[in-house]
Amino acid sequence: MYRIQLDPGPWAQYVKRADNIGLSLYEVTKKYQMESNLYATQLFEALQAQQQSLQSTAVAAVGSGGASAPPASPVSSNCIEFVNNTTDGTYSEFTITTSGPTNFTINWGDGTTFTDVVDGSYTVDYSYADSDQSYNCTLCFDDISLVTELDFLGDD
Repeated sequence: MYRIQLDPGPWAQYVKRADNIGLSLYEVTKKYQMESNLYATQLFEALQAQQQSLQSTAVAAVGSGGASAPPASPVSSNCIEFVNNTTDGTYSEFTITTSGPTNFTINWGDGTTFTDVVDGSYTVDYSYADSDQSYNCTLCFDDISLVTELDFLGDD
């Protein structure tokens, strides 16, 4: 499981965020670019590592006469973990893009789960009951290799 920094979201919302008020346009622009690049890099590395893990498990299963190799960690390799922080609002939204149909389940970190199928583009949204909280969320797919993009729009 991987922790990924949330996407800083659209520019129009980003510049209005409380931590950007009072900064010069240059400073906000530089900060936005750094956060966007960090998010994109972490997401790419997490998906790449998970795909390599799936491939290694498949190779180990074939090499051991069909017996599946035990996972390297107790966390499923088809899951991604991220944190929703409700300091700036209780609404969370992100879009999943896939190259084919796959089931997904999200645990929102407050005891609520949601399951559905994505085939193409699918927007997932949720409103938390409590503000000023951090929620550890888990997003799992039946076939994570079909996921081509996760676009976290951030909290409103």
